[in-house]
Amino acid sequence: MIALAVAALALLLHAATAFRYGYFRDELYFIACSKHLAWGYVDQPPMVAFAAWLAAPVGYAPVALRALPIAGAALTVALAVELARYVGGGRYAQILAGTATALMPAYLLLGNTLTTTSFEPLFWTAAFYCAIRIVRDTPERRPQWWLLLGFTGAAGTYAKYSMLLALAAIVVGLLATPQRRALWSPWAAVAVLGAAALVLPNAAWQASHGWPIVEVLRGDAAHRPAFTNGLALEYRGAIANLLPFALEQLVYTGPIAAVVWAAGAIAPWRSTKLADLRFVSVAYAAVAIVAIAAAAKGYYIAGIYATLFALGAVAIEGAARTLRASLLAAVVAIGVAALPLALPVLRIEDLIAYTKLLGLTGHGGSAPHLIQPVFAEEFGWRRLTSDVASVYFTLPPGVRARTAIYADTYADAGALDFFGPRYGLPPAISSQNNYYLWGTRGYDGSTLVAIGATRIDRLRQFYRSVTLVGVSTEPYKWIVEGPSPIYLCRFPVAPLSRIWPVLRWYGA
Repeated sequence: MIALAVAALALLLHAATAFRYGYFRDELYFIACSKHLAWGYVDQPPMVAFAAWLAAPVGYAPVALRALPIAGAALTVALAVELARYVGGGRYAQILAGTATALMPAYLLLGNTLTTTSFEPLFWTAAFYCAIRIVRDTPERRPQWWLLLGFTGAAGTYAKYSMLLALAAIVVGLLATPQRRALWSPWAAVAVLGAAALVLPNAAWQASHGWPIVEVLRGDAAHRPAFTNGLALEYRGAIANLLPFALEQLVYTGPIAAVVWAAGAIAPWRSTKLADLRFVSVAYAAVAIVAIAAAAKGYYIAGIYATLFALGAVAIEGAARTLRASLLAAVVAIGVAALPLALPVLRIEDLIAYTKLLGLTGHGGSAPHLIQPVFAEEFGWRRLTSDVASVYFTLPPGVRARTAIYADTYADAGALDFFGPRYGLPPAISSQNNYYLWGTRGYDGSTLVAIGATRIDRLRQFYRSVTLVGVSTEPYKWIVEGPSPIYLCRFPVAPLSRIWPVLRWYGA
């Protein structure tokens, strides 16, 4: 009942707010991908495109587009509560685990936005739950948990390839502890083979296209600038990345809730009741070390925290009643206070005022700004499309018919494809990620309306005339991206079909 109640509250909270702002940049790209369903894409597995495809009958309405992430967020909460119950937690432990999971800022953001990471908390938590059942359940029941772990691993891989990191961490954790004997089951091999068979279509797609995801990851690491306000949260190199990465864990989980997951990481080494779950602590250390060493983004390991919340809640349940009550109250209080920063519960103007009240923006008499980067990327897309249309329709009809609208990022291209028909624009082309594979749409490249600045130097190599004809500005987007320049490119030195491979770029 506790799991159902807390999960229902999480579901209602997400469903009641998912429509408040606009489309996130990646969502517009996923909508475009959903119109080209395939077993794989350059930069992601196919689950997000399928989720977007399901929303097509209702015009990709935001709540429908985010329906699967919302359901995933609720199920993650339910799993955290069930895990706390299974490992010996009573009413308090279950409520604390569910509350910390439901109010975790990163989980709130992911459950309210369609991204590849949106499903990570659910599948990681389900994988650890299966592994814990394998370790603790009776021998005759273990085969079913092995099979479920294999299915969970395959499903999670179809959502995001980082699922492989979670599975590898579980194996490392088991190998490093006495629970390694669980791996010597023939059902473990069956689970691995079954999961491999399930993901084979996606692996075949990647292989047939030269494993583009590898180039995407390299490109992501190579193009990681600071926000336009100068703040850098991601660094190249393990040493430089260590402190920011650690601080991000506090931001993503909440500073008070961090006490709960830290207790979960430590408890198996201090509690005999949880001693057989030390492999979870080792797994957490493994994913953290790999992420820091790879200079990964801080949210790459967010999927593990629901499991740690469950273990930590069980450990804390043995503390004094006053301490337990105070901790739960603090988790709720801080979670509610931070809620507007993770969910669109306020009008955007009220959110900016709220962050100013908290001292997060508007320093030194400067104008307050929207500082939530995910929310910032939900604004400006319709304005961009309108600004591009204003340029496009100034061209003579004969020239316009041969003019391609080229966006240098998949987000801009996705926005132009989604909003463009309302302004009479043709489909956009782009050379980033899967848009590159969709090609030039038959344009010869004699004239381009080019949006964005990342490829403009390349375009100048192939066009004798590149003229800045407009700039699309969105005040709310300032923290991540600046204004979007709009160029008119004419007199190419070669057909677009020959230029196209040079323009290609894979990465985020």
